[in-house]
Amino acid sequence: MTTTASDVLIEGKAKIVRQDTTAHQVRVIFKDCATAFNGEKFSEIPGKGELNAKISGMLFQLLEEHHIPTCFVALGESANELVYNNLTMIPLEVVVRNHAYGSVCKRFGFEQGMAFKQPLVEYFLKNDAANDPQITESMIQERGSLPASISLSLLERRALQINEIFVAFFEARGIRCADFKLEFGVDAQGVLMLGDELSPDNFRLRDVKTAQVLDKDVFRLDLADLIETYQTLLKRMEAPTKLALDQPRTYWAQVFVKSRKNILNPESKAILTSLHNVGFTSVNGLQAGKRFEVQIEANTMMAAERQLLKIAEDVLSNPVIEDFELELGLSGGVS
Repeated sequence: MTTTASDVLIEGKAKIVRQDTTAHQVRVIFKDCATAFNGEKFSEIPGKGELNAKISGMLFQLLEEHHIPTCFVALGESANELVYNNLTMIPLEVVVRNHAYGSVCKRFGFEQGMAFKQPLVEYFLKNDAANDPQITESMIQERGSLPASISLSLLERRALQINEIFVAFFEARGIRCADFKLEFGVDAQGVLMLGDELSPDNFRLRDVKTAQVLDKDVFRLDLADLIETYQTLLKRMEAPTKLALDQPRTYWAQVFVKSRKNILNPESKAILTSLHNVGFTSVNGLQAGKRFEVQIEANTMMAAERQLLKIAEDVLSNPVIEDFELELGLSGGVS
């Protein structure tokens, strides 16, 4: 399908996003070009767009099979095209690191290739002019970068859930998933969904035995032919291999329950009255809450979350007058 100037919504370095004929959907066309170092290095590489679309489509479908909400709708009419639900994108890049490569070594002195004790999550502001600087939680809050319905803890939890699936998927194929970049958005109902792309442009992937590079670092560092590398990766991804996600794991969660705003429950009122009676008259507001620690078994962190949300809503809280927040990680503590 041809692209006209009138239906192009966004054109970036590697993709064109255009309006689909279906409302609330867009068509994403992957370009035959490679860029690095914020566009300083650029090359036209025939066939790259098709490979990136195929690999992204496979990984989106993998996540959908494990109940991770994504923008993905279908493969497009052409081989380098995917159909997405249109999202309002969050202006952050979320980077998950399992091993130390690239800038994290320069910034913090980690040894190249070392494995982290637990996955690290970093945030970067999407701003090409400023070279996508790293951004802190307090700065994210100050800038109002997140929609009102989305918390940073949810963003991190979703990134770690995705990481769990990717690590298992690539590990089953003899590939180390060292790190990757994600971008999220919300749909028309305010639901958090994974967006952007899931191509090797956004990953660092290494062969477990030989350390062969299977991502865009071959272009960044002039290590090998990019098309041959991506074709090798795709072939290995297509191999029918069982994921190591069929055995239950123990997850640990905290559920925080509190009264909804402007609702003073009897317990809070009694405590506030007692404080006033013993002389703490400067306290003019108080909200009592409950904290539950829960250990739960599930095959994936996403499956654990689905169970916990139902438990919190049906059993641990009163949905008429109370809200709850969830923290979740592997047994032994929240990540």
